[in-house]
Amino acid sequence: MNDTANIKRQFFNSLKRGTGEAYLLVRDNPKIDFSNHIIKGALNIYAYDGQSEGDRAKYIFDIIYISKHQNKIRKAVMKGLTTEQDDTWNLTHLFALAKLYAQQNDTELKQAIYDRFLNNPIEGSDWVGAYEILELNGLNGLFYVAEKFGKHIEQNPDDWQDDLIIKRFQEENESIKVYEELKKKAKTNKLIRIYLDNIKRTKASQEKHKTKPTKYKDIIDEVLNSKPFISFRRKRNLTDEEINQVAKQLISETDKSNIERLLDIFDYYKFPSDSQIILDFAKQKRTSKNRIVEYAINSLKHLKSKDIRTFAMDKIKNTKNPINYLEILVSNYKSGDFKLLSEIANKTKSEQKIEQLAGIYSDIFKANKTKECKEPLEVLYNKMNCAIHRNGIVEILIENKVISDKIRQEIKFDCDLETRKLAE
Repeated sequence: MNDTANIKRQFFNSLKRGTGEAYLLVRDNPKIDFSNHIIKGALNIYAYDGQSEGDRAKYIFDIIYISKHQNKIRKAVMKGLTTEQDDTWNLTHLFALAKLYAQQNDTELKQAIYDRFLNNPIEGSDWVGAYEILELNGLNGLFYVAEKFGKHIEQNPDDWQDDLIIKRFQEENESIKVYEELKKKAKTNKLIRIYLDNIKRTKASQEKHKTKPTKYKDIIDEVLNSKPFISFRRKRNLTDEEINQVAKQLISETDKSNIERLLDIFDYYKFPSDSQIILDFAKQKRTSKNRIVEYAINSLKHLKSKDIRTFAMDKIKNTKNPINYLEILVSNYKSGDFKLLSEIANKTKSEQKIEQLAGIYSDIFKANKTKECKEPLEVLYNKMNCAIHRNGIVEILIENKVISDKIRQEIKFDCDLETRKLAE
């Protein structure tokens, strides 16, 4: 493989991960044509979780801006915006990219945004493109969006709409009385009136089907009888007294289903009694009938003892799925463990497991400040395509003063705009 082919391969690897190396390679190799790979990055978001991460439009647009094949790439963006029908997050990415062109006075791509909105939408994603129109044209953009929804509802009477688009526009434009403006416009615009009436019916239907919150006599009753489990929000807001009550109940509990529910609480809180109790649950034989062992292992990350570390290291070194036990090192890390963590990261190929490792390693090195974080975190940096987790990894490298010059240069052009700020 020649040097050009190697550089292109290196470029595309970076592009898919969203790292700034891609930008630097285009900048530093002006004679190489990267356009086919750039087009792939314009048409596909490549993020591990596009919904959580959001678009990578600014990232791709910056690379396009320094390319010598801008017209070719622009035509591909135009075609992609018109034809994308399979992936919601690729389409949101394309709308956001087209908006950047529009903000550079590209009237054709601006019109393409308007033409594509609600035109043969991907199922369940009829909202895609609305926010770009609002950003480009403000209140008049909202009138356009409302009118298009009204026409869509007129043709599809069973459709329903909520007011999230209107609420978001109101939050971003406090000086405008948004609903009043829409209602004023609706007096002479039948389609906007249809849209607002549909929102009103949707709200009424949601209110009608709201269930009253269940009242529980105490935290134990709530943990054991919430369906399917106690809510995430409630679980994260327990008092010290409630945590102690749950711990006391767990110690005396014999019903396995109840034990499972009680243990789940200590994924978020440190078990306030003897850590051996949780370790004994973790040492039980796994079964498909309950998740006691899994929840106990999750709880061990808050607890520290010689026996817990011995248990963790034995499992990490001798089981097929060492990732399942790595979180225990959050409270039980020792100098030198980075070698084992690096080895596991190097061996891991699955995208899902790499992202899992990124979350766990971030937790470990947030709790254990050490320059040893450098090697395992760099391995993950060079493998992962989740910009959210990468941001956390870069923060830890900077905090421990071990970020390499290479990564420091790359983060200036990362797909995550918060990561770019870390270079400042």
